[in-house]
Amino acid sequence: MPFSTFFYYLRIILIFLGTIFREFWWLLALIIFGKIFIDLNRKYEEKKKKEKEEIKDWIVLKVKVNQEILQTPKAMEQVFNGLHVIEKGYICLELVGMDRGLYFIIRAPKEYKNLVISQFYAQYPEVEIKEIDDYFLRLPAHLPNKDFDLWGTEIALEKENYYPIKAYSYFEELKEEKRIDPISSFAESIDKLQKSELLVLEILIKPLSDKDEKKFIDEGKKKVDSMLGKKEKKAITWQDWIGAFFKNLLLGIAEPLVWPLKEEKKDEPPIVLSPGEKDVVKSIEKKINQLSFNTNIRLVYISPKKIFNESNISAFMAFLKQFNSKDLNGFKIDKDTSTVLKTRIFQNRRLFLKKTDFYQNCLKRKLAQNGMILNTEELATIYHFPALKVKTPALVRVLSKKGEPPIGLPIE
Repeated sequence: MPFSTFFYYLRIILIFLGTIFREFWWLLALIIFGKIFIDLNRKYEEKKKKEKEEIKDWIVLKVKVNQEILQTPKAMEQVFNGLHVIEKGYICLELVGMDRGLYFIIRAPKEYKNLVISQFYAQYPEVEIKEIDDYFLRLPAHLPNKDFDLWGTEIALEKENYYPIKAYSYFEELKEEKRIDPISSFAESIDKLQKSELLVLEILIKPLSDKDEKKFIDEGKKKVDSMLGKKEKKAITWQDWIGAFFKNLLLGIAEPLVWPLKEEKKDEPPIVLSPGEKDVVKSIEKKINQLSFNTNIRLVYISPKKIFNESNISAFMAFLKQFNSKDLNGFKIDKDTSTVLKTRIFQNRRLFLKKTDFYQNCLKRKLAQNGMILNTEELATIYHFPALKVKTPALVRVLSKKGEPPIGLPIE
């Protein structure tokens, strides 16, 4: 093509585009300003929601389990179902190993004190719940220091959120003597610590918002449909219509107009799943159909430097590894948040700052941005009161038993 002809057509195209811009610039400006307005409105709503949910008063509750706890983790699952109604803040459930004993601690917004206590007493009437001072007050405000060191990490899921971990039903059998309580592994690890060592497993839970819950369920259904061979139905959005409009505007002279249309449903032969794949599908469907929480799990080990031993961590990680499954999901260390450095550049200073930040997150029970989603069954598997069968010395139990007052007792 001669250059003169090329420049002629180029000039025609530029004139055409200039005419379109002159006539429809307002549409482009409307889209740009509309996007800016939507972004600003979203940021305002997020700020307003954050201020509304900010909690200033917290309480710390200590639960003493009784000698005669016979309930399975199913009872704790009902507790979590009841706690799913909270709208402000979040709750921190803690397994604390200190003074060579295992303690169950709950940190919650003060306004939910009665709700939390009533939900636990409803399922575990034999326990004792008492408000206490935060046990972190016995430690320095900033760690590490010249006397104490720490190791810590956030825990993450190995796969997507819709894959479940092993639930408590996996550890139970019909025969009582064959039932295994996963808490016993954690309790035995505590018993091996020295009195001045401290281990804390923080489990921070916050009910999923309607938006996050819908996204979580949709992702799970999408995975199930994929495994069953069902093609994803692509929804037509306003962006598709705008794209089609400008495409037709530019090319409509030379090509037929094309607009977004719904895909026609085609009959396809069903996919035959193996028994293992069927179990995975059932497990995903079961998880996404239960009440779920945005969850952070944080593990911290604090010890005097003279006896500090990171090898103790392996025993505690074994507790979380019990819930891992190759077919489903499992827990792993989040290497980005753990107090271990990937490079040696300015190693000492960077490691000190990383440990300091991690300790403050533990101290304040701060929610991490990248959490995981666990449902009530999974949470009950990790955090529940051990049954009578768990006999480890580290487990501190109440020796006495509460009783009801006799009927007809005079009140004056």
